[in-house]
Amino acid sequence: MRLQGKTAIVTGGGGGIGRAIALCLAREGANVCLSDVQLEGAQRVAQEVEALGRRTLVVPCDVARWPEVEQLAAKTLEAFGQIDILVNNAGIFTPLGLPFLNNTEEDWDRAYAVNVKAHFLTCKAVVPHMMARRYGKIINIASIAGQLGSTTSPPYSVSKGAVITFTRCLARDLAPYNINVNAICPGLLWTPMWHYIAESLAQKGTLAGLTPRQIFEKRVQEWVPLQREQTPEDIGHAVVFLASEEARNITGHALNVDGGIYMH
Repeated sequence: MRLQGKTAIVTGGGGGIGRAIALCLAREGANVCLSDVQLEGAQRVAQEVEALGRRTLVVPCDVARWPEVEQLAAKTLEAFGQIDILVNNAGIFTPLGLPFLNNTEEDWDRAYAVNVKAHFLTCKAVVPHMMARRYGKIINIASIAGQLGSTTSPPYSVSKGAVITFTRCLARDLAPYNINVNAICPGLLWTPMWHYIAESLAQKGTLAGLTPRQIFEKRVQEWVPLQREQTPEDIGHAVVFLASEEARNITGHALNVDGGIYMH
């Protein structure tokens, strides 16, 4: 119960990593506001959170649009009276490059809008409240692709690198207000994003004929020193730690939850 009495916003909370983050926060005592463009998924997760004895709020929100983000913060404050934790989890994956010339201007614009600008917008909406209280925990979900410079989808990789830089900018700016800002970089998780990647790779070269799951497992064996995939719950546990007082002296950090890929 490290987060008892706290209120968290989790963007993209309707499934996958967002669901795991919300449930991990709830198990530690936090009430959770779930925002997503997919309302049905967020409502299902809300039921799971409530089954743990926590209060929830579901707010449909396109995090790339300021009026909707502004309403997200306002509705959360109206329902709970405070915002202690902001988890910027919402994001998109763009079509494959391989090579980068295959990506379009629209791929880059969309990646920037959802994966970068949206982080700024949610922080702009929530941070004044945190500054006034001189307390807050902001956790931005980046990616190991932002550390390594993946060729799979350059717009996605570059946008996640920008999230890491934005995290450091914000950490310096908000440190005088006792607000911690950190990023988490997930490694290889079997999510709809990776299913799409593997499905595309299955049509190419030496990987042709393998199932998407077989391709994913092959990548895990090739890239992950610990020889196992990461899970949404791994990311949720890391979020809980960074949102807790145990991490009060950690800020501006990008935590790789990747089984050792970054050092490989």
